[in-house]
Amino acid sequence: MYMIGWFLFLAAILVLVGIAYLRGKCDGFIAGYNTASPEKKKQYDIKRLRLLVACFHFALAALFFLFLMGNTNVAAIIFQSCLVVLIVIVLVLANTWAKK
Repeated sequence: MYMIGWFLFLAAILVLVGIAYLRGKCDGFIAGYNTASPEKKKQYDIKRLRLLVACFHFALAALFFLFLMGNTNVAAIIFQSCLVVLIVIVLVLANTWAKK
């Protein structure tokens, strides 16, 4: 029962942070971007990077909801598989689509 509450709490936080990214408020939380030099930051389209990170947060929140709806053993395998695929997609898009 407690796990359901935590997953719902984390999903709600992810949605709120995703909305903040879409509004342009959380650039400092993007890993690597906040510590990059100004020359490196010029290589990225920040609007696309924000959109990508916000979509990642929304997709992760959706995965949490789907995990809660399914059978625990099967849902855990699907959750982990989708999470790995999602991370790979975000990394590839961050280094191709979000660059200028």
